[in-house]
Amino acid sequence: MPTYKLMYFESKGRAEVIRLALTAAGQEFEDKRFTREEWLKVKPTIPQNQLPCLQVDDRLIPQSGAILRYVGRAFGLYGDNNDESTRIDVILGATDDFLKNLINVYYEKDETKKEELKKDLEENKLPQYFNLMEEILKENNGGDGFFVGNKMSIADLMIYDLTDQVASFVTPPPLPPKLGTLIEKVKNNPKIKEYTSKQASK
Repeated sequence: MPTYKLMYFESKGRAEVIRLALTAAGQEFEDKRFTREEWLKVKPTIPQNQLPCLQVDDRLIPQSGAILRYVGRAFGLYGDNNDESTRIDVILGATDDFLKNLINVYYEKDETKKEELKKDLEENKLPQYFNLMEEILKENNGGDGFFVGNKMSIADLMIYDLTDQVASFVTPPPLPPKLGTLIEKVKNNPKIKEYTSKQASK
């Protein structure tokens, strides 16, 4: 069996959904979290000089999206056929598009502009994104299960992670009903629940 080591910083960021995917799969992994000082020392040895990076035995895999899909394929979290995998890709792509709005808010230096962007996020961008996800969810089993098939995938984990992280710097609108039920389902998955409880107690 391969050994897995996920390298990132002491934050959720782009690595958290990968941690969640490995956790949901029941796969043990080393959760290496660099300090800024440690990162500067190892940076030249990491592909593309950026994190997250997943080490599988002696192989290093960069790019968060590639890592997430790699883990999804390895552990049955990426759909059971090409249609389901493509559906997951659509959700991940729409989420990447949305994340640009969060990044704009996060890095905005002008406080007045930052507040304007946050307001637009809360009142417009987030509701639009959540409603889009609700409609996509309803296309599978009427929205009463998961985004694809009858089991959790990296798409469900991605949306759960996004709703969790976005709440740390804006006040999100209420989730549409089916999406809210899905988020609770992921949150209460025994492996995810155990992981998040451990993280909260650190």
